[in-house]
Amino acid sequence: MENFLLLTIIGILALYFFSGMSVYKSLYKKLQEEKMILEQEIKKLEGLKKDYEQKIKGSISALESKHDNLQVARTDLQSLRIENSELKHKVDVLERRCDELYAQIHTMV
Repeated sequence: MENFLLLTIIGILALYFFSGMSVYKSLYKKLQEEKMILEQEIKKLEGLKKDYEQKIKGSISALESKHDNLQVARTDLQSLRIENSELKHKVDVLERRCDELYAQIHTMV
C-alpha cells in the first residue's frame, strides 16, 4: 500500500513535470518564432532607415547646390541691376549733353 501510494505520487509528479515541460517547450518555440519575426522586422526597418537616410542626404546635397546656385544668381542679378542703373544714368547724361550740343548748333545757325 505504501509503495502504491508512493508510486502514485511519483507518477502524478512525473505527469506534472512532463506536461509542464511540454508546455514550456511549446512556449519556448513560440517565443523563438516571435523573436525571429521581430528580428526580420527590425532588419527591414533598418534597411528602410538606411534608404531614407541616403535619400535625405542626397536631397540635402541637392538643396545645398541649388542654394549655392541661387546665391550666385542673386549676386549676378544684383550686379546687373547696379550696372543697368549706371548705364541709365550715363544715357541720361549723354542725352542732356546731346541736347546741349543741338542747342549750341541752333544758336550758331
